[in-house]
Amino acid sequence: MSENISASGQFYYQNSSRSALESSLNRSGNGNQSEMAKLKESCKDFEALFVKQMLDAMKKTVNRSELVKRNMGEDIFEDMLYDEYAKKMTETSRLGIGEMMFNQLSRQLPGDIL
Repeated sequence: MSENISASGQFYYQNSSRSALESSLNRSGNGNQSEMAKLKESCKDFEALFVKQMLDAMKKTVNRSELVKRNMGEDIFEDMLYDEYAKKMTETSRLGIGEMMFNQLSRQLPGDIL
């Protein structure tokens, strides 16, 4: 079974501690560190996108009164506000989606990055 796992995956299974993998990547050089930072940021952005989709679905369930008409500017502002809500929720809460993605994807990094 171990022959079907990449070099980074074997490292992960041998050193199941997440901090061991991160410190190994940080020791390997600035280029590799920037790759790790890019991966972390991408996973965090994906989590924010997922939360934004969830908030948009929740927003659709709210009944709007036709007493006061809304204009396009309000819709744009509300969408931007929900984008910021999603970013803040991702930063402050521990949903774990981005972290789980990072853990999974970092196992598949090429061996020269490790």
